[in-house]
Amino acid sequence: MTAEASSGEKRWLLWAIAVIGLITLVAAGWKIYFAADPGAALIALVIIGAVLLISPFVLPYLQAIAVNADGFELRLVREIAAQGAPETARLLNHTELAEIAEAYGVVHTQLAGDAFKETRTQVQDQLVNRASAFARQRNFDPEEIKQLFPKATAGVRVLLLGLMKGDPRLIDATTLTSAIAMPVTANEQYHALELAEKNLRHFTDADRAALRAALDEADLGPPTSGRRMIASRIRAMAP
Repeated sequence: MTAEASSGEKRWLLWAIAVIGLITLVAAGWKIYFAADPGAALIALVIIGAVLLISPFVLPYLQAIAVNADGFELRLVREIAAQGAPETARLLNHTELAEIAEAYGVVHTQLAGDAFKETRTQVQDQLVNRASAFARQRNFDPEEIKQLFPKATAGVRVLLLGLMKGDPRLIDATTLTSAIAMPVTANEQYHALELAEKNLRHFTDADRAALRAALDEADLGPPTSGRRMIASRIRAMAP
């Protein structure tokens, strides 16, 4: 097969996926229109999907999808497996979680700035809520989660925090402290702070000391931010 023919087939595949995506969006929109309470987050996902389809970065996004013997597979799932978390990748594969995390990766890089802040937050919160519910139904490996978090992308880090919210076995004080001290996004830091506050009594004295040090050094946003409020409560609980 010539390079030109291969390139042509690749373009055909990408546009075929785009058409599938468009059909999916229409179906989702139809479902939302007749739903009693569709929810702002679900609507935001449909809007983001439309943006992805009509924006110049649609092809790079579609290239995140590979076709194998089992059908479509997200690059994100393959990367999670390659980073030493094959069981986590297996559980996430063929679920909406990997799809939302992959979509957020595009939103985070391509829809930056204050104008899209609410959209990014909605998608992250949706991801956390869905991950939390999923973790209550499946058994993830705590060691895989701990190993994966430091090298994960923005979307995956939030996904992992969501899993921790659903399954306390996955909570690791060192991981939460790093998410507070050096977060990829402010929303990630917020969810890490919530987890730290809720589980502070299970931390060792050394863990609490490291957490307090992180709170003193971290950028927690403006004085009235929710992150600073949570940090204040944590300091009061672990002076």
